[in-house]
Amino acid sequence: MTDDLIQAPPHVPATPIEEAELIRARQRSRATVMAVLLGLFVVLVFAISIVKIQLGHTG
Repeated sequence: MTDDLIQAPPHVPATPIEEAELIRARQRSRATVMAVLLGLFVVLVFAISIVKIQLGHTG
């Protein structure tokens, strides 16, 4: 075997367009996670409110 098969290929720097696309993909992923977490929080607050109303608690 030759050494060139064992060595990793040299790192090719990403073009500005590819880099921007990677950044946008990460931002989209974070935004999706935040949207899901916010939605779950809203559902939790709603459920707690319903339970408290049914039990007759105020405040």
